[in-house]
Amino acid sequence: MRFWTNKITGQSNKPGGRSTAAKFIWLAASMSIIAGLQAQSNYHLQIHSLDQDSSFIQKNIAAKTSFPDSLQLVQELEKIVKQLHASTCLEASVDSLCWHDSTAVAQMHIGPPYHWVSLRNGNVDEAFLSQSGFRPRLYAGKPFSYAEILKTQDRILQQAENRGYPFASVFPDSISIGEGSVEARLFIDKGRLVFFDSLNVAGDVKISESYLRNYLGIKRGSLFSRRQVLKIKDRMRELPFLREKENVTINFWEDQASVQLSLEKKRASRFDFLLGLLPGSRGAGKKLLLTGTFNAEMQNQFGRGERIFVAFERLRPQTQKLELALTYPFLLDLPFGVDLKFNQYKRDSTYTDITGDFGVQYLFQGGNYLKAFWKTTASNLIAVDTAALRQGTFPDHLDVKNTAFGLEGNWQHLDYRFNPRRGWSALLQASAGYRQMRRNQAILAVAENFYDTLPGKTFRFIFEGKIERFLPVMQRSAIKLAANSGVLFSEEPVYQNEQYRIGGSRLLRGFDEESIFATLYTVFTLEYRLLVGQNSYFYLFGDWAYLEDRRFNQPTRYDRPLGFGTGMTFETTAGVFAIGVAVGKAGGVPVDFRNPKVHFGYLSLF
Repeated sequence: MRFWTNKITGQSNKPGGRSTAAKFIWLAASMSIIAGLQAQSNYHLQIHSLDQDSSFIQKNIAAKTSFPDSLQLVQELEKIVKQLHASTCLEASVDSLCWHDSTAVAQMHIGPPYHWVSLRNGNVDEAFLSQSGFRPRLYAGKPFSYAEILKTQDRILQQAENRGYPFASVFPDSISIGEGSVEARLFIDKGRLVFFDSLNVAGDVKISESYLRNYLGIKRGSLFSRRQVLKIKDRMRELPFLREKENVTINFWEDQASVQLSLEKKRASRFDFLLGLLPGSRGAGKKLLLTGTFNAEMQNQFGRGERIFVAFERLRPQTQKLELALTYPFLLDLPFGVDLKFNQYKRDSTYTDITGDFGVQYLFQGGNYLKAFWKTTASNLIAVDTAALRQGTFPDHLDVKNTAFGLEGNWQHLDYRFNPRRGWSALLQASAGYRQMRRNQAILAVAENFYDTLPGKTFRFIFEGKIERFLPVMQRSAIKLAANSGVLFSEEPVYQNEQYRIGGSRLLRGFDEESIFATLYTVFTLEYRLLVGQNSYFYLFGDWAYLEDRRFNQPTRYDRPLGFGTGMTFETTAGVFAIGVAVGKAGGVPVDFRNPKVHFGYLSLF
């Protein structure tokens, strides 16, 4: 950054023709006698103004008057001169400095305050000026400020550096100084136009150059951007499966810029399982029921930044759930990715759900995205209670097909993905669609007119959201605040196999897995964590929920269940182990401390 580097035309910058060098003669003179004054224990400063009122310094500059040594006294004078320059008194200088024992008397020339007559454009591109916020009218008649013009130059320079000119320089020229006034023009020397060229990666990592270029926003042949280069460090920190070993370096050759990255693998893929011990049915001769959840999440296994997820759950006797998901980013080198999901759920001998979800993501920084999706769920009855139908009892479950289109947004800013101490995350989803009734032959065989009074199609709207906030407490603690909610709006009451299923280790701890049905739920979580390692901590938690159950042919049910408990996770060379104990109360029934829900977990990162 250059300033006042060109020849100045017009009057001298101080009345009486004072030389610029004379402003600092006092420093050499004063320094020559410092050695003879070092024996003094205290020094005093008096300032006399040659052209301003005697109280000017006291009113405008907060100057010290006593110093432990003479060097600090001289440094204070330098500081005063700089402050006067910054306050538009460009002629301010110390004309003389006289010592009388331990007292220094400084004779200062202050000069008039300077104002801009005009600061206009010389040859700077209009695009640079408009984006930097430069407006000539903002300077006309305003007090002159070194700091302000340097900021203006820097803003223009940033625009040039982000548009292919890394070697640009901005400077004022055609400068004219009059009586208390300054006129100037801003000029730019853009240097050569530079384009991004190669992107080289050092380190034992498997990653596609195409993926990195899209993720970092550095495409071959695009204009060099200093902003994009400065973002690389933060962007790599946000990537779950890679990290920087060394800072990025840029090599320039003629009109090309080559980006050099040194990377290493970060453990982001995981395998984990969770086992639960729940009170069983005493009538069936079982005291404990074993449940299990097995998850495998693989990140960047093929070097394209993809995510593969597989989960299997045994939540209750004869109740299983299988979930498959694939996310593939930057399809065809565009800022779009595909998100595919398949889900199969079997509820004992009652019904099965098969769900397909196809989404297209628009990718933002840090893995954040906005997704448009199409989702369909077919719920099929396994068995029909024909005896109840013959008695006129309406079933809780029916064969239905739900189709919906919607939007989903995911944003997060966490300091550590697996055990954050500070940051936040949010996942919001809204969809609209319809429910279509599907005729069941077993029901028709018993009641052939059963479906005549039921609506064929019913409009539905669904909103779901999850928000988490992590707050650091003291040196080794954190507080987790969370809200998890879902609501299903429908023209007609819904059947039980369409409702939300909550409860268990995932949502609303202290209850059997997916034992609570609802059409609206909100679960608030307060959790205290005492951190003892990167992946190890003790915790205490409370989950409080509000539920509504608006089921077909049933009165609306409201409830406010509460779950609370404690647990710990601890990291070993074999992986991360966890144990948690929770109890809950719902429906006006008090807490049963004799039947807690116990969960054992294991997590392996690779």
